[in-house]
Amino acid sequence: MGRSDAEREEHAALLAERARLLAERDRLRDELADRFDDFGDSPEEIARQLEQQAADNPAERAQYLTEAAGHWGMADNLERALRLYRAAVADGGPVVGDARVWYATFLLDHGTDLTDNAEQTGLALLETVLAEGTDDYVAYLTAAEMFEERGEFDEALRWLDAGLARQVTLADNADSESDLDLQELAMTRSRIRDALGLPEDSIDRAAEEGRQQWLDQVIGGRSGAAHPSVTSVLYWPESEFAVALKRWPTLREQYETHEEHQRLVERALRDLPSAARIAVATVAGLIDYAEFIGEDPDLAHTRAEYAAELAETGNVVVWPPGRNEPCWCGSGRKYKKCCGRPLND
Repeated sequence: MGRSDAEREEHAALLAERARLLAERDRLRDELADRFDDFGDSPEEIARQLEQQAADNPAERAQYLTEAAGHWGMADNLERALRLYRAAVADGGPVVGDARVWYATFLLDHGTDLTDNAEQTGLALLETVLAEGTDDYVAYLTAAEMFEERGEFDEALRWLDAGLARQVTLADNADSESDLDLQELAMTRSRIRDALGLPEDSIDRAAEEGRQQWLDQVIGGRSGAAHPSVTSVLYWPESEFAVALKRWPTLREQYETHEEHQRLVERALRDLPSAARIAVATVAGLIDYAEFIGEDPDLAHTRAEYAAELAETGNVVVWPPGRNEPCWCGSGRKYKKCCGRPLND
């Protein structure tokens, strides 16, 4: 029995809507691809720029040399990276996270590709830093996360416990930034203890409270609510960020700078209970989506639904990248030297 005219019209309308949605999906994918093609310089170019900055800024030479070494490593020029790490350590100037720790993690990452005793040298250097102690909490986090990646959870926990103990000794002069340092150490420690199958303690409970506060700030603004089903987080590339703030000033209640936005996104991604994805937003895309569903694009739940729609159509970046892979934000830097670094440096 054939279809009625009404059924044929309904079927044709459904096919047309499907074609429109598929075309929109392809358009968004192409737009996303174009944006990532436009991101930043190559690791080699960035490394050369950082070497020049090291030459131009003697007081910050060690920091710039360390950054440059990381980018040469990303470019697989391990010999040049090794030389610059050694120069940074020899310089002795201030480096966030301690140049010796970055050098040691480089040695442990690349092992015999560098020298026969690279791992032994790296471990000995880390033991020296741990024995001396440092007020820089980033050094403890960097070493702990490196050991976590190697599956050496007991060693990661040892570094985190040492870092927390060191930070507590500074509590008399603590400010809000120091509180954030402690929170980041505690949250990472909680994750490591969970991997070891250890029971929750008071520090773990405090870390969970801090984790929930960050999620509430970044995702939806729903105070006290859990977000077990969230698997994607909306991210505004820098070129879109300024336009979004100008169009929707209420976004400034969450973040005022793009750097702050990146930190909040990274924090949310780390705290999600399941595999996470980054939904890369565009102002035009959000406006079109909000118009399609009949909602206000200035509302948090509309942006959350837009992120979910991007995820459904495949317009996302899978997170996390490898520690030595380019960062998800498109900076051109290695992930562990960019958004993958401890969040409050």
